[in-house]
Amino acid sequence: MKELKLTLSEQDQLEAILFSMSKSPQIIKARKNARLLFLLLMLILAVPFFYYEKFLAILIILVGLLAFLFFQTYLGIYYKRYGTRYVRSQEFKNRIGLVHTITFEDDYLEIKSDQMEAKYQFNQFEYITETSSAFFIKLKMADQLFFPKNQLSEIAEFNVFLQQLCQRLQIDYREELNWKWA
Repeated sequence: MKELKLTLSEQDQLEAILFSMSKSPQIIKARKNARLLFLLLMLILAVPFFYYEKFLAILIILVGLLAFLFFQTYLGIYYKRYGTRYVRSQEFKNRIGLVHTITFEDDYLEIKSDQMEAKYQFNQFEYITETSSAFFIKLKMADQLFFPKNQLSEIAEFNVFLQQLCQRLQIDYREELNWKWA
């Protein structure tokens, strides 16, 4: 496996952003805090009603608890919409549809397109993750590279290549074949 040619779509870019967000400690913390803050606000709203209308207070608490259970789903939809808007922004529009040539050398990976050229040293790889639809290479500098499986002609060969690369670099190869944005 020496060279690949990939043309990234809007959906590929969105999936990469969502995967990155799902692994981000800041996003995980923000989602948890938003959920807890919502529950706290519902409880604060219910407290005054305990003095005047207990039934209404209990109803607010029940609705709050029910919403608390489904708030995680809402946040998933919210962040997906945010990611979609980001991918459709002018910054990303120029990346969609470009042909990227990826070359694997002995010590580095090189990416070339009409708009950019970049080299990534293998020693900057932190770990590699495989999902059902893509391979993600996490870089130590908090960035990631991704390779959509639907663009790879030899998925099994690429998989073996990445696993051997992980062994050589002594980094983790993670399989998250059931990963799904939620």
